[in-house]
Amino acid sequence: MNLKNISLIIISVLAFSMLVGCIGEETETVNTQAPATPMPESTETQPMAGVPIDSISFMRTGAHITLGSDEAISAINIYNDRKQLISQNVETRVKEVFADLDWDSNARYKFEVVTDSGAVSTSDVYAPAKPALVKVDTIELEDVEPGEIIKTTNNVEGILRFSPDSRYLAIGTHEGNLRIIDLTTGDGVFEKKISEGHIISMDFSPDSMSLYVTEESMDGFIYCFDLDGTEQWKFRTADEFGSDLKYMPYARKMAFDSDGNMYATGRRSGGYIGGTYQYSTRLYAFDPEGNIRWKFPESGIMDAGLTWVDATPDGKYVVFGTSGFGPVENWKDETVHVLNGETGEELWSYRILPLEPYFNSVALWYGTTITPDGKYVTALASDGRGFLFNNSDILSTGEAEPMWQRDISTPMMVSSIPIYGSANYAYNIDDTVIFSTGNTFSRAKGEQPPIEHPGGNSLYAYDLEGNLLWKWRVEGYAGELGIGDHYLAAPISQNLVTNNIDVHGVYVFDLSQSGGATSKLTNVYRTEGITIASDVSPDGRYIAAFEAPARLEDGSVIGDYRVHILR
Repeated sequence: MNLKNISLIIISVLAFSMLVGCIGEETETVNTQAPATPMPESTETQPMAGVPIDSISFMRTGAHITLGSDEAISAINIYNDRKQLISQNVETRVKEVFADLDWDSNARYKFEVVTDSGAVSTSDVYAPAKPALVKVDTIELEDVEPGEIIKTTNNVEGILRFSPDSRYLAIGTHEGNLRIIDLTTGDGVFEKKISEGHIISMDFSPDSMSLYVTEESMDGFIYCFDLDGTEQWKFRTADEFGSDLKYMPYARKMAFDSDGNMYATGRRSGGYIGGTYQYSTRLYAFDPEGNIRWKFPESGIMDAGLTWVDATPDGKYVVFGTSGFGPVENWKDETVHVLNGETGEELWSYRILPLEPYFNSVALWYGTTITPDGKYVTALASDGRGFLFNNSDILSTGEAEPMWQRDISTPMMVSSIPIYGSANYAYNIDDTVIFSTGNTFSRAKGEQPPIEHPGGNSLYAYDLEGNLLWKWRVEGYAGELGIGDHYLAAPISQNLVTNNIDVHGVYVFDLSQSGGATSKLTNVYRTEGITIASDVSPDGRYIAAFEAPARLEDGSVIGDYRVHILR
C-alpha cells in the first residue's frame, strides 16, 4: 500500500472518530444508574430521547408527571435551579409518576423521566404560586335513593376516615357497607355489610391497627374490627336505650386518647311527647379490648341530647355538650361538661342560656372540643355563638366562665323576619379556634329567609385571645371538616337560599400560608352532586371527597354516590 493510500485511510478514521464524538455530545444524558454523577467513558450505545412529557403538576407534597404514551418508568430525577438532585422517589411506573418533592413557589426545576428502555424525557418548568389537585382514583359505590335537595337533613349520608399512619382510607356508606382501601396499592383490604341501618361514625385506632364503626340500627352496635375485617368486639347500645323501627339507637361520635381508650356518645331520640323532645343518652369509656371503664352518668341515662365528645391525647380530660329541642326536665341542655378522663367524674360544667325571644333552648351539637394540651375548651351554640373557656383557670379557681364569646351568626331582623345562620362545628388547630356555620334559617314560622345571613355558610378563625384572624364564605353548607398536617378540607353541599348547584365540591386550605382566607385557599375540586364528607390524610398527601346524588325540585338528579381520592 503506498503512502498516499495510507494517508487517506488515516484521514477517514480520524473523520469518523470526530463524527462519533459529535454525536455522543449531542445525545449525552444523565446515566440511568448514577444520574447525579458525570457519565463515564463507555463504548455502549447512549440512551435515546424519550417520549415527550405531557404535563407536570405541582401538588401539595410532590409532583405529578404524565407521559405521552404507556411507558414503563424506571427512575425520575428532579433538579433545582442550582442543579442539585432533590428527589428520586417514584410511586407509579406506567405513563405517570407521583414523586415526592418539597418545592418552592416560582422556583425553576428540571425533570428527567427515565423509562425501562433507557430513554430519557426532560422538561424545565417553574413551580406555580399554589399547588394543583390531581384525582388519582374514583370509587363507585352502591346505588342509593337521592335525597331531596331542599333540605340538608334529606341528604344521603356517608363518612370517610384516613388512618393515623396515612396508609388506609375507610369508607362507610348510607346502606351500611364498609370498606378499607390500601392507598399504597389502591387495592381493597376488606369490604362487608355490617347492618340493615347505616353507618353513623367511624375512626381508626391511634396505632392504625383497628377500625371502630357505629351504626344506626335496631341494635345500634359499636364495632371494633381488625384491618382484615375480623370483629374484635362489639357493644349493643339498644340494651341501654331500647329500640323500635322509628327511633333506633346509635353512637354518634367517638374520640380516642393515645393509649387507645375510646369514648363514645350513645343516644336514642323519641320524638315529642307532651311538648318535650325525648332523648336517652349516655357517654361511654372503653379500653382497647372493649371493656367499659366508666359511664356518664354513672347510673341511669340523660334526657338531654348528646352528640359530640372530645378527649385530650393523654386521656386526662373528656368534654361534651348537651342539646335539646325545648326545655329538658333533668339533665339540662345547652351545658358544657368537662370530665376526668380516668374516672368519668365531672370536674365542672357551664350552662349557656338561650337567646330569647328567638330561642327557648340551646343545642351544642358538634362544637364542644378541647385543645390537645387540655388548656382550652371551645363551645359552639346552635344559635350562632362561639365560646372559649380556659380549662386550667377554671380548675384552679373553681369558677366556670367563658374567656370570650363571639356572636358569629346570631339572629338578626331582615324585613321584619328574624334570620340566623346555623352553627356547625368547632375545631382547635394549633393556637387557632375555627368555627363553621351553615345555611340561613328563619325563626318566623312558615317564613323563608329573604336573604342569606352574613354570618352563615362561613368559616371563622380566631386566635386564643378572641381576635378574628380570617373569615371565608363557603357559598354552601359545610359538613365536618377534614384536617391533616396543616391542611383543611371543607365538603360543600347545597345552599338553601341561593340554590346554586355550582358550589358543590371540596375546598382545600393551607393553614400554614400567611394572609387571609384567599391566600390560604389553595384548591377547589368540584363535584356534580353534593359533597357530604371529606378527610385529609395526616401526612397531607391525600384528600378524599364523598359525593352523593341529590334530586332537584324539577325531579332531575345530579351526581353519583362515589368517593374521589385526590392528591
